[in-house]
Amino acid sequence: MFEDIDDQKKAIEVHRDAPDRTIVYAIWTRNAAGGLPIAQAWDVLATRYPDEARFLLLHTLEELGARGDDWSPSTFLGKVRRILDTAGGKLNPEVRDLLAVAEDDLHPLSDEDAGRLDRIRGRVSATRRTDAAASKKRLQRLSTDLVRELHDRTTGGKSIGRTSGSMPAAAAGGEWKTAIAKATGARGPYSAAGKVSAGDVVEHPKFGAGVVLAVEPGRANILFESGARKLVVG
Repeated sequence: MFEDIDDQKKAIEVHRDAPDRTIVYAIWTRNAAGGLPIAQAWDVLATRYPDEARFLLLHTLEELGARGDDWSPSTFLGKVRRILDTAGGKLNPEVRDLLAVAEDDLHPLSDEDAGRLDRIRGRVSATRRTDAAASKKRLQRLSTDLVRELHDRTTGGKSIGRTSGSMPAAAAGGEWKTAIAKATGARGPYSAAGKVSAGDVVEHPKFGAGVVLAVEPGRANILFESGARKLVVG
């Protein structure tokens, strides 16, 4: 795979703004070219395609394995909840596997996080008696299969576009109409330096009106008529 990149005579530059195919190549080679660790590479794809929950799932798995200074059970559980909310039940088996792999790292938990974990387990019918090694192998197989799918989709330098796990455009549009109608937050133009809260409505010059679904440090997940996107905010 990726013979087109391997055959290039000049060194490949891997960074967050690189084309989709280069990002997928970094994942496939496990960052052999340097510049973008795998967890960050999956995060780039999750940011570009926020309606594809498998990207966020695999980012969360790789981040769990790296466990940098900014990793915490609370952050992990927040991402798992976002995976479930985005996937709409399609990734429940994979989330069960992710919880099994993370089991030993989710202690001790605050009372609030323990409650969040119990609710997540309830959503996916997870038990504590799961073979973590087998779960990890299944997730690695998912990663390999997905990279092969993305290799084919990006042949010729094409962008990934809508994948098999993405929300159909019609479904996204219907959800957007409902969200716009129910939004009760502040309304105003989108600004990368502006501060927003969940429920706000922003007007983007390219994507139109969007409802803020969730906010994390420096970014907001915003639902537009064309689908959800993660954009920079103040």
